[in-house]
Amino acid sequence: MTPSPHTTPEKRALLEAFDNVLKTQAEEREARRAEEARRRHGASRLLMVICTTIIVFTGVYLYVERPEWVFPTPPTPESSAVREASLRIGIANAVQHIERFRQRAGRLPATLAEAGAHGGALDYQSSPTGYRISAETGEVRVSYDSNQSLSQFLGNSFKIISRRSK
Repeated sequence: MTPSPHTTPEKRALLEAFDNVLKTQAEEREARRAEEARRRHGASRLLMVICTTIIVFTGVYLYVERPEWVFPTPPTPESSAVREASLRIGIANAVQHIERFRQRAGRLPATLAEAGAHGGALDYQSSPTGYRISAETGEVRVSYDSNQSLSQFLGNSFKIISRRSK
């Protein structure tokens, strides 16, 4: 504030003191804001350093230790006996569907799907005298002819499958 020409020296001194107080308060406010901004910036930088450290240590731990809960061990490959038993059971299931269809319809189905069987990798061939189902996984190949006994075809497949997890 600028004093008018008619102000007394006491008023001028009072106005100057008031101006000084206002300037001092403004400077203090600005200094507090600057200090608060520095503190916030320092706190966020500290937080970033802590988070980065935690992430790096966690990553190193996971890489070095490879815990089971993150990196499960792959299952052991099934033996050829287990794969053969699985194929035999799958074929036996399809045979049961075909025989039920034959009993109901009085004829062989044209496809496994018509019999209600889940063919998947099964190869089905019908003829006037019967049918043949075959399947293959890798080096294991199994075939069933409708002239065979189903229980003889299955053999001990269920025992082999039940022992595989032990």
